[in-house]
Parts: sequence; C-alpha cells; structure tokens
Amino acid sequence: MKYNSAAVTGSSGFIGKYLVQKLKEKGVKVFEISRSTNSIDVTDWEKFNKIPGQEIVFHLAGITNIQEAFSNPRMVYFTNVTGTLNVLDWCRLHKIKKMIFISTFVYGAPQYLPVDEEHPVSPNNPYSQSKLMGEELCKAYSRDYGMDITILRLFNIYGPCHKGNLLIPRILEQLHTGQVVLGNPVPKRDFLYISDVISAMIAASLSEIKGCNIFNIGSGKSYSAHVIASMIADKYLEITGKNVSIIYTKEQRKWEIEDAIADIKKAKKILKWSPEVDIETGINMTLRAYLNEHQK
Repeated sequence: MKYNSAAVTGSSGFIGKYLVQKLKEKGVKVFEISRSTNSIDVTDWEKFNKIPGQEIVFHLAGITNIQEAFSNPRMVYFTNVTGTLNVLDWCRLHKIKKMIFISTFVYGAPQYLPVDEEHPVSPNNPYSQSKLMGEELCKAYSRDYGMDITILRLFNIYGPCHKGNLLIPRILEQLHTGQVVLGNPVPKRDFLYISDVISAMIAASLSEIKGCNIFNIGSGKSYSAHVIASMIADKYLEITGKNVSIIYTKEQRKWEIEDAIADIKKAKKILKWSPEVDIETGINMTLRAYLNEHQK
C-alpha cells in the first residue's frame, strides 16, 4: 500500500465495516470514526477536529435512507452536508491531501443508458441532493486547497449483512414466511456486490490521479425487482427445499426510476478497476450468509 494510515468515517456502517477489514488486512492502521464505535459524530466539529491527522480519508458517514430523507430532510442535509464540510476542513487543517468521498446516484431519471459521468445531474430526493451538495464542497476544497479528491458515485450495493428498507434485504427478511411481498416488479437497477465496491475504493485510494475526479461504480448491467426476487427464491428452493411465493402490490413510489445502468468505462480506464462478482454469484453468497446467520 502507498499509505500506512487511514481515517474511515462511517466505519460501523455496511460498507465501512468491509472497508476497515480490508485496509487492516493490507497492513494499514485505521482510525475509525463512528458514533457507535468511538462516539465521534462528523457533525460535531469540536470533537472531530481533535482527531489526529492521517495519510488518507475515506468519507462514508451519513444518513442514507431515502424514506427517512423525505420525512426528516433537515437532519439529512445537516448530517450529510455539514459532516462533509467538517471532514474537508479537518483535512485542510491537518494538511491531508487525499480523500475518497462516497456519493450516490445523482442523475435522476436517465436521459440515456448507460449513464456516464457526463450525464446531467438531477437529484430526485433529499438524500441524493445532499450528496450532490457534498460533491460540490469536494470540488471547491480541491480547487482552493490542492486536495486530491476522488468521488465515487455508487449504484445499488448489496451483500452479506446488508440491512434496511432495500430490495434484497427486504426479500431475505421475508423468506422464512414462505411469502415475499414487494412493490413494483418492473424498475431495474444496477446491483454491485460489496467486495467490488471495496476494491473500487482501494483502487481509487492508490490512484495517482490529481484534482477532483468523479467515477461511476456499478456492474454495468441492470436487473428488475422481479428478476432479483425470482433469482433469490429459486436459490432458496435449491438450498432449503422450501418454496416461496412472491406477491407484488405494484405500489408506485414518487421518486421511482424505471432503469439505471452505470457506464463504468472511466473507472476501468483510469482506476484500472472492474467488477468481478456476477449477480448470480453475489446473490448466492448473500443468501447463504443470511441463512447461516439466522440458523445460529
């Protein structure tokens, strides 16, 4: 590794835990920043500014739940925007020149597919809007203070231990009932397995690219909710011998996007990164991990 120490905000979150583990495996000394790990909140400047400087920062902390973002937008904007500002200014004061910022899908309803980094941005919920505001802060600090900041726009992430009101966790949590109830079966998403997310973050951290740069991180393929649910149900039957019925309420969400596919040519070319886990393999590993966890 080109660095010996790293700070990870949001270290106790889904992605954060995997990232911390991978960095430690590579011999990096990790300073974890999390309200649940060491009671450090990225919005608490007085406490955050006392953290010792590190060679590189991975900024993952924030509120990511879209439904929560709609019901409590002030908290989402405050946490995600102020938190990012604090991390950036901490970097400035401690002369930390490299940062990886984890962003999200900020394009809104795609005008074309696959979506590349030049696609117009049009956030359609407070969460993605807050992330775009964080991106603008990153651009400003890179411009004004010479920081090298890599922004990774993650598409739909999944993997073992993922929780929340998201498609794959929702399906897994209902399997034991023999019936899975979902909303709209039609929308398609670009799903990326967690190990590929971590490898993209590591690749970004090792890149010599200068300035502020944005990369889409996805698989380059999309699958409908119906296809994902059927895939999990089939694999569940294969493993357990139990059938699962799938029911769709066909509920329409106001922020729904029909299809989203990441154009990842830029990440492949510049970061030398490519996803390695196909959807069938990723679903299999995720399902088996879930079943092992709940059989204990």
